[in-house]
Amino acid sequence: MQDICVFDFDGSVSKQAGLMEHYRERIKLVDLKRHAHAARLWASPDKFESIRSEAFAGRRPFFSFLGSGDYHHFSLALIAQHREPLSVVLFDNHPDWMRPPHRYHCGTWVHALARLPQVQRVIIVGLESGDIAGKQFANGDVESYTSGKIVLLPFRPVGAMIPGKGLVNLSSKLQTDLYSGIAEILAAVATDQVYISVDKDCLRSEDACTNWEQGTLPLVVVLQCIYAIRSKYHVVGADTVGDYSVPRFRSPLKWLGSLLDRPDYALRFTPPPQALRLNQAANIQLLQALDANT
Repeated sequence: MQDICVFDFDGSVSKQAGLMEHYRERIKLVDLKRHAHAARLWASPDKFESIRSEAFAGRRPFFSFLGSGDYHHFSLALIAQHREPLSVVLFDNHPDWMRPPHRYHCGTWVHALARLPQVQRVIIVGLESGDIAGKQFANGDVESYTSGKIVLLPFRPVGAMIPGKGLVNLSSKLQTDLYSGIAEILAAVATDQVYISVDKDCLRSEDACTNWEQGTLPLVVVLQCIYAIRSKYHVVGADTVGDYSVPRFRSPLKWLGSLLDRPDYALRFTPPPQALRLNQAANIQLLQALDANT
């Protein structure tokens, strides 16, 4: 496998000693802690471009760690460097597709992703957060869903009120039939090249610990999906977020935004002692699933 980068905004991955030691000859640690507050949740266009130029430009690692899901919008900087047509498979408890005002926001970055010319399709797997349920659906990227640019495969059935279509039951087969569910994902991929992004908040609490609400997708299911994607398509890059760090803010606006967007219990949550171990184990297994040498 090519290089592994830890884009270290919050220390959540760099303190995983077992991971860092096991892959020490391949890991590039990029210290971005001085940008932690300005980049968390969202970044201004100027700040995003500054960080992109400093840390991401010219780097196209095969696998990247971005820390907490609060930094998931920096997947844009990684994916945008791929110039050939590609599909993005995103495992996430949230669609991250809300319409801007903030283009570089952890809850809107998929809206921007769907408008990159090289991105032919975005397949979002594992949704359970409620962000597409009922009338909430209309707050998202309806245009890309309607055109087929975004495919939604929630882990549990969701009733969505889709403008122009009324109530539609969205579901995937992953929960009831693993192989049929995997076939759905493979059939949705529109290109030979694939980029994979995993937000560990889609995983059940036995497999990961994040600072957002957790889904119930077993890690073993995600790993089987990755193996299947690798067997059929050319995986050109991947990243993961969802490592635990305390949501801290200097900006009152970001604090308020976090309070409104993140469930109250997630803000009050104290991670259990095994949180670091769980996330480290999940990260190592994700790397192994993607590593062509395994």
